[in-house]
Amino acid sequence: MADLLKSGAVMLPESCPVCGSPLFKFKGEVFCAKCEKPVAIIKGPEEETKLKIDQTLSFVEQNLLKKIWEANVAIEGEGDPEKLSYLTKMIHDWLTILEKIRKMKGGR
Repeated sequence: MADLLKSGAVMLPESCPVCGSPLFKFKGEVFCAKCEKPVAIIKGPEEETKLKIDQTLSFVEQNLLKKIWEANVAIEGEGDPEKLSYLTKMIHDWLTILEKIRKMKGGR
C-alpha cells in the first residue's frame, strides 16, 4: 500500500466489497490493491442501473465478436454457396448489432 501512495494513488474511505481492503484511486480508476481488480463505486439506483446496462452491453459485445470469429473460420473451409450466403448474412447482421452497441456505449 505504501508503494501505491508513493506513486500518487489516493486511498479512499470505501472498502472493497469482496475482500474488505481499502480502495485506491489512481489516474481516475478505482481499484482494490489486494484483489488487483477495478471496482465501481455506485452512489445510487441510477448509477447501478447504468452500470448493469454497460456490463450487459459489454457481455453481448464480446459474445458477438466471438460469433463473428467463429463464422469467419467456418467461411474459410466452406464451399456450399448457400451456407456461405447464410454465414456472410449472419456476420453482416452481427456487425450491425455490434455497431449499435458501440454507439450506445459511446453515448453514455
